[in-house]
Amino acid sequence: MISEKENSTGFIQRLKKYKALSPILSFGKKYVYNIYIRARLSADNVPSEVWIENTNMCNARCIMCPREKQTRKSGFMDIKLYEKLIKEISKHKGKVNRVHMHNYGEPLLDKDLVKRIKLAKDHGIKYTYFVTNASLLTPDKSRQLIEAGLDEFKVSFYGTDSETYNETMKGLDFEKTFNNLKDFFRIRKEMGRKAPIVILQYLPLETNKFRIKEFIFLMKSLINESIGDSLNIFALHNYGDGRSYLKPGKITGICRYPWRTMVILHDGRVVLCCLDYNGVQVVGDVNKNTIEEIWNSERYKQVRENFKSLRYGNYQICKDCTVII
Repeated sequence: MISEKENSTGFIQRLKKYKALSPILSFGKKYVYNIYIRARLSADNVPSEVWIENTNMCNARCIMCPREKQTRKSGFMDIKLYEKLIKEISKHKGKVNRVHMHNYGEPLLDKDLVKRIKLAKDHGIKYTYFVTNASLLTPDKSRQLIEAGLDEFKVSFYGTDSETYNETMKGLDFEKTFNNLKDFFRIRKEMGRKAPIVILQYLPLETNKFRIKEFIFLMKSLINESIGDSLNIFALHNYGDGRSYLKPGKITGICRYPWRTMVILHDGRVVLCCLDYNGVQVVGDVNKNTIEEIWNSERYKQVRENFKSLRYGNYQICKDCTVII
């Protein structure tokens, strides 16, 4: 299955190229679509999705990523804090459906990653997931992740040969990473497992934008569509206050993150969004309060009221967002 989502951002941006449609799109989103969304918005006592950043360190310098602008301290989440979070999440089975074991970093740099996954599955966490560049996905690591019970992972693979890949994902090597992927799919098949499911993702940029068909040809033979593997063609978007690729215009959509997703940085601070790579918009700290307490705090409630009314002016990371639809 080839999932050319490009996310809704890409679709909206393409429509906006037709200037005659712009007023219609803005009016429809602001006064029709948003009314529908507001009627459906409701926050449970805990988020349905929790992102736990095991590390904010990375072994790549991808050209689309504002890594050189990161000023917060680098590190790994303390395993005791992580265990505390997993035990708390396990008390809300049926409500917290997904735990993402990554955020702004390369999760495979974490020597405790396999331990963290196993701990989550042992506590009944329904779905575990992370995003990786797969440069460190050795055969041994592949076996460990499969045996730990990881449910799914996504691979950012932004090139189709050494030239396009190495130029886009600086610091990594095309041949090494591609061989890692081939080894993983071989090992999963040899072990007779159907998990983890894998999404192989491509992001068209100036360095590689004419290679989408090549990417599909290169990767389709690796995946197993029958168990849910897929290819995804993503779309470029602004990155908080770190990278601006698209002209945002006035935001007319409601961001649903505060009703659905909690992002916890490796030091325990809670931020509103995965694009907040420097931890600017902090709404809590799991070292001091529980996930449930933070999610139901007055600060979070105020954010929801502001976002529902499209009041993004006081949120630095949100001002130039092109992800909100």
